[in-house]
Formats: sequence, C-alpha cells, structure tokens
Amino acid sequence: MQKLKEFTKYCMIACVGGILDLALFILLHTYTDIHIQVVNLISMFTGVTTNFILNYHYNFKAHSKFLKRYFSFLTIGTVGFIIVALLVLVFVQTMAWNAIIVKIGATMFATVIQYLLNRYISFRRYRV
Repeated sequence: MQKLKEFTKYCMIACVGGILDLALFILLHTYTDIHIQVVNLISMFTGVTTNFILNYHYNFKAHSKFLKRYFSFLTIGTVGFIIVALLVLVFVQTMAWNAIIVKIGATMFATVIQYLLNRYISFRRYRV
C-alpha cells in the first residue's frame, strides 16, 4: 500500500513538472526558432529539476545527500529525455505527427520508467 501511495504522489508531482515542461515546450516551440530537440531539452531539464525538489521534500521525504540524489535523479531524467527525444524524432520529425500530442504521450510513458528507476536508485530507503 505504501508503494501505491508513493507512486500516486510521484505521478501527481510528475504532473506539476509535466505541466511546466509542456508549457515551456509549447511556448518555445511556438514562439521561437529554436530546434525542437533543444526546446525539448530545456523544457525537460526545467521539469525534472522541479520534480526532484518536490519529490525530495514531499514524497520521499529525504533528508540527506541532496546533490548526490539530484545527480542520480537528473541522470534518470536524462534516460526519460532520451526516450522522449527518440519518440519525437520518430513520430514528429519523421512521420509528421502533432508535436504536442507526441510530447504528452512520450512523457507519460517515460514517467513510469523514471518512477521505477528513481524509487530504487535515487530515493532508495536505506541509502543514507
């Protein structure tokens, strides 16, 4: 039951970071000439950093190794970024699908993978 509660909080926090990520993605993609993958990187980094801070304090209630956990979380966020970037490459740049819809779907898929990795690596309970 604890893991389900934790996963639910993780998803709620992911929504906050995801909304920030998506809003920044839409703004930069719509109103700038920045390459779509650079836009994706900027928006992802902002969302991941927000998610880490919220998870650190409110979900996993960590009290130690802030920078070490952040680096781990950011590394796992990079895995998520690669997943999303590949899906954007395939479905937006190759198949001309709607960028915003692909970004949303790819981010949802990556979130599940990132939760599992962060739960057992970045915020492992007995890692002091």
